[in-house]
Amino acid sequence: MDHARRGASRRVGAGVSGTAEARSAAPRRTRAELRELLIQAGLEVLREDGLGTGAEQLTFKRVFGRVAATSGIRVTNASVIGRIWQDQAEFQSAVLATVATDEGYEQERSVLAAMAPFVVTVDRSTPEARMSALSEVMRLGAEANLTVGSTSRGWATVIGVWALASGARGTGASDEIYEAMRAGHTAVEERSVAATEAMMAFLGLRLRPPFDAHQFSLACSALVEGCALRQRADAGIRGIVLPTGPDGADQDWTLLGVGMDALADQFFELDPDWSPEAPC
Repeated sequence: MDHARRGASRRVGAGVSGTAEARSAAPRRTRAELRELLIQAGLEVLREDGLGTGAEQLTFKRVFGRVAATSGIRVTNASVIGRIWQDQAEFQSAVLATVATDEGYEQERSVLAAMAPFVVTVDRSTPEARMSALSEVMRLGAEANLTVGSTSRGWATVIGVWALASGARGTGASDEIYEAMRAGHTAVEERSVAATEAMMAFLGLRLRPPFDAHQFSLACSALVEGCALRQRADAGIRGIVLPTGPDGADQDWTLLGVGMDALADQFFELDPDWSPEAPC
């Protein structure tokens, strides 16, 4: 009996534990797998509870409890401290760095979903139709971005992490998060530039000198972030009606859409050598 208990104790002390059924059903996790499991649980806690004034609510106790509730796996301090992270603060920094690195995907998915029905039916047969289509892309894209900004807890967490990292430069943890934020921005900008170039090819546009696609992406990103934040306190971002629809029909616009449309008008012009039959 004592021998059996000592064997069970050794198994529990190894790190991830749970009921006998859970241990027999789930294989032992590597450090990398356990790290990913805890990072994802930490992200879920942040999305549900918000950032507050920092990551102080992102404790091992809460995250371990989340893992146990969602997967049936028990994680102990001994399996994490000194093996994956030196302490709780290092774990918190890792979660915040992940938020900063992964920003942008939710907005991009929403914008692509908003664009899909329009792209299928868009009229590119005349120069006027192509310029009208450009305006519609800006209008729909702005609405999709604002919807994410007003409804997504994940997006709000990203903005909070940016503010924490930017306002606390000079400390080791904050610099790590700041560098992750820069990497996230770089990845978003690369995808945004590719999307801009694809839009130009699809609508038969070219950039007006001396502008480039990266500058357009930066300007639009700044507008999106600013307007998405301001709309949380100012309803005037929405509710603009303009006669821009088919045959002059009224359409709902946002200040963000109006701003992005104005930018597009300055950045792009029709490409005289383009034809609808040309491969995009």
